[in-house]
Amino acid sequence: MAKLRKKLIFELEKIPGIDVHLWKPDRDFMVIDYNGKEVAHFHGNNELDVRLSPDFVKREGLTHAPNRVGHPNRKNGGTWLVVRFTRESHIAEMLRLVKTAIKLR
Repeated sequence: MAKLRKKLIFELEKIPGIDVHLWKPDRDFMVIDYNGKEVAHFHGNNELDVRLSPDFVKREGLTHAPNRVGHPNRKNGGTWLVVRFTRESHIAEMLRLVKTAIKLR
């Protein structure tokens, strides 16, 4: 697992109610649950697919990461948003989006 993804997981696990775990023990698909409900999951080491509201995504002017690994054909404007983190400075934004996903559930 990449260093940046490990750091993000470490920070996510500080949020009360968050559980980061493998979806199934025999797969490399890691999900982020809040009080038992999925709010995000990873694609590879540098992408996070976050469950947000279409209104929030539109209001923030967010779009899917270009050339993404996860859901490359998904259209903008839905409930899930694929975002990429490639620098330590991106961690704060990933945390903000996950915390927003928690509030919107």
